[in-house]
Amino acid sequence: MTQKLNEDTLTEQPVIEWLKEMGYDYEFGPDLAPGQVLGEREDFREVVLVGRLKRSIRRLNPDLPEAAIDDAARSLRSEHPNLEIANKEIYTMLTQGVRVNFHSADGEDIWRFAKIIDFENPQNNEFLVVNQFAIQGLEKVRRPDVVIFVNGIPLAIFELKNPALENAAIYTAYEQLREYKKDIPEIFKYNQILVIGDLIEAKHGTISSSWEWFSRWKGVESENEAISDLSAEASAKAELEILTRGIFHKIRLLDIVRNFIIFEADAEKDASKYTKKMAMYHQYFGVNKAVNETLRATKPRGNKKIGVFWHTQGSGKSLSMVFYTNKAKQLEELKSPTFVFLTDRNDLDGQFYKTFLRSGYPSAKQAESIADLKERLREAAGELIFTTIQKFDTEYEVLSERENIIAIADEAHRSQYAKFAANVRVALPSASFMGITGTPISLHNRETRLVFGDHISEYKINQAVEDGATVPIYYEGRLVPLHLANQFIDEEFEDLTGEIEFEAKEVYKRKWARLEQAVSAKDRLEQVAKDIIEHFNNRGLEGKGMIVTISRKTAVDMYKIISKIEGAPEVAVVISKPEDFPELKQSRDTKELEKRFKNPDDPLKLVIVCDMWLTGFDVPALHTMYIDKPLKNHTLMQAIARVNRIFKDKPGGLIVDYIGVADDLKKALSIYSSGIQKEAMVPIEEIIAKMIEEYDIVRAMFSGVEYKEWKKLKGAELAGVFQKAVNTIITNERSGMVDDEKKKRFAKETELLSQLFAFAMPHREANAIRNEVEFFQSVKRAIIKRTIIRGDVIGFDVESAVRELVSKAISAEGVIDIFDMNGKGRPDISIFDEKFLEEVKNLKYKNLSVDVLRKLLNDELRVRTKKNLVRYKSLLDMLEDIIEKYENNIINSTKVIEKLIELAREIKKVEKLNEDIGLSEEEMAFYDAISAGRKAVNGNEELKKLVRELVKIIKRDLAIDWMNNDIIKARVRANVKLLLLRKGYKAEESEKVLDLIYRQAFSLYRDFVPAMTP
Repeated sequence: MTQKLNEDTLTEQPVIEWLKEMGYDYEFGPDLAPGQVLGEREDFREVVLVGRLKRSIRRLNPDLPEAAIDDAARSLRSEHPNLEIANKEIYTMLTQGVRVNFHSADGEDIWRFAKIIDFENPQNNEFLVVNQFAIQGLEKVRRPDVVIFVNGIPLAIFELKNPALENAAIYTAYEQLREYKKDIPEIFKYNQILVIGDLIEAKHGTISSSWEWFSRWKGVESENEAISDLSAEASAKAELEILTRGIFHKIRLLDIVRNFIIFEADAEKDASKYTKKMAMYHQYFGVNKAVNETLRATKPRGNKKIGVFWHTQGSGKSLSMVFYTNKAKQLEELKSPTFVFLTDRNDLDGQFYKTFLRSGYPSAKQAESIADLKERLREAAGELIFTTIQKFDTEYEVLSERENIIAIADEAHRSQYAKFAANVRVALPSASFMGITGTPISLHNRETRLVFGDHISEYKINQAVEDGATVPIYYEGRLVPLHLANQFIDEEFEDLTGEIEFEAKEVYKRKWARLEQAVSAKDRLEQVAKDIIEHFNNRGLEGKGMIVTISRKTAVDMYKIISKIEGAPEVAVVISKPEDFPELKQSRDTKELEKRFKNPDDPLKLVIVCDMWLTGFDVPALHTMYIDKPLKNHTLMQAIARVNRIFKDKPGGLIVDYIGVADDLKKALSIYSSGIQKEAMVPIEEIIAKMIEEYDIVRAMFSGVEYKEWKKLKGAELAGVFQKAVNTIITNERSGMVDDEKKKRFAKETELLSQLFAFAMPHREANAIRNEVEFFQSVKRAIIKRTIIRGDVIGFDVESAVRELVSKAISAEGVIDIFDMNGKGRPDISIFDEKFLEEVKNLKYKNLSVDVLRKLLNDELRVRTKKNLVRYKSLLDMLEDIIEKYENNIINSTKVIEKLIELAREIKKVEKLNEDIGLSEEEMAFYDAISAGRKAVNGNEELKKLVRELVKIIKRDLAIDWMNNDIIKARVRANVKLLLLRKGYKAEESEKVLDLIYRQAFSLYRDFVPAMTP
């Protein structure tokens, strides 16, 4: 017998096999159900395998009395009204143990932490994979595809889709998990990892992850291994296999759960709410390399140089350091190490410090002075101390000679680290040093390597963009003349705009003042401000913008100019010492402004900055940075990275340059290969070229449609253009038939064009095609709404950062009314409305009629088939037969429309029959099953009586997940057969009817949940 290609055989079973190869035990979910011989659950609401849990607690805590074991299990299973808080509390119990109280033999009151998982000895735990694990939900029974249990606790869920079905995209798996969270929240209290995937594509996330934050996992043993190193079948199922073997190897799974998951407090919105984050693959492998290098460097004869951790800006470098601290602090060899984090700016120090505070380190401290740092270093081990490098600007006495101090320098490429390195070495002579940076360190930068050592881990710009960890950055030059009157020669300007030392020389101060005077001239500022507002207001993206000015005074002047521009969005200035500018009429609470700017929905859309917020400041919704200040080298690299954060489906970040930083950027990127240099900042012209290319592709699909003046049309004339446009898109030019592939291609090409168009706005080339793009979008939405598109079409309800263009000509429901033939309004779009059926029958464009009727009938019948399999399955078969004949040119479009209208009227007639017979919807389902194959007598009281009795008999024996319970299935069949024989059915006839009844019961009661007893 040929094996079917479905979700079970193509995804579930391979995942189970890979896990079994890694030493997992396996059970089929229904075998664990209540009442089964091997059952491990007392109730379908129970998601913890209690027997396994208690057995594990007993094994891991052999000196605990049975009562304490029961208490520990009870604590883990206690109810909590808030899923997110419950998940965090349970995570703490899993990683730190459950606090229990018991009395010793001599009556002493003892408090202990009962170990739930043995992280030190992974093989001392029970690893179990279960598929089709039925759970009684709030509304219906849910069955996650694969659940991974450790010691009876469900730590991971896989939701898998069939790669053989085009429309079974992994986004639907993500949506399914969202539904599960609402309906079966109990299992998500324990969840640490969520996986969505098919064979080709697979991603992981947490219960907090929105769609854009589900990530791919690359590498099993390291991030650099080739796919060819995996199994021979890996080419066809690489991502799912890599993820399964990479994350769920027993040692790695426990390592991830213990050290690479954090709960970040949402300080901007509500400190009591958390976002659960799990390391991405580059963070996991990079941090473990750093931990290994730490062990090497801190050995008695180690060189104390841990190395440089280079992960590009925006890829989670700060969180990587949280993960590093999580793991390094547990190393026995380091005996509770103290971590000293060094930055060279107060705002960076504050940002880094706050990241640790939000991530579960309330004991983290900022050292206010060298004396304060010395005092803190004297205190107990295990401290996290944040300080600035400037505190070491002169020679100091020894602050601490402890060997388990790890000094971590953020942005370690800067020259001042080398300058002050000797002073730090004097102060902390036995400490080990690690540098972290988001920008490349030149091979010629010997000083940085002398202080910190070689690279530990590299994660470059192109890798981050390819993985979706960051979005690409694009560049647009909109230079405004400076009129410097030869005040500077190139070399002077070069020096002036470099990384100036902390104590800048007076000569540079004077030159900078002259440059500032030229840049901030009133007429020039007004020109720049007007251009910025026009540009920002016409961006096609939802989100925020940042303006970088040359000085605090210029920032305030820019604010005053923008505030007077009509139609400008709300703007704020963020500078140090705002009190120096009493004319500044805005909030001076920087924390409040930060909170508002980070909120995508807050009306504060633009901020003007000088130096603040250019480093270590993350605002995912920030999509455009307007630069009107000379920036160079690492400062420039860090500044532009503010726009590379992921936000919904933001296609990229844009740098708009008013002063000419392009050449400086090329120099800053010179360390990279030419390929990476090109990817690091792409000219906006490339986006425009791609947009025009995509526009030509979409436009060519409307051959023969005069649509360009569509905005001037109204009523029937407008509807006619749209009917012709839709009909053209859905029609194959050669065969003249409906073309599903063409529809799918059009939807995808239009979506891509919309993204490119939105990003290119307000560029002249984009504005020139605005009306046409709006037309294309409207046609796409009409096709998705009114016709069937087989396959994975970009039509999901994903939160979008790309604005849809909406015209007044588009109806409230978002689709131009292609059925308003005479401009006087349309009939009800329903297969039960005779007027509508006549309208469709008389449509000029027959393929449009075919597709609209086909979708309406398909939607109606699929919903009804679930409720009455026998009756509506035959009608659904009729629909498919009609369409098949049409697609094979056996009948033409006119004939198929007639047959579809006949089918619509047949459905309407069937609906009327229900009312006439007087049975409920579920009773009618069995009435049809019994009546199948012979003419049922309308109003047959004996038959109706039999049906009512049948429903009672079937429902009496049903239970949750009954289809997987052989005893219940056998009992249902036996009881139904007995009833039929009692009612005079012959044995042969009863078998045929019994099969139909059973199929109907399976369809109708698949997700049966018993009524709750009061």
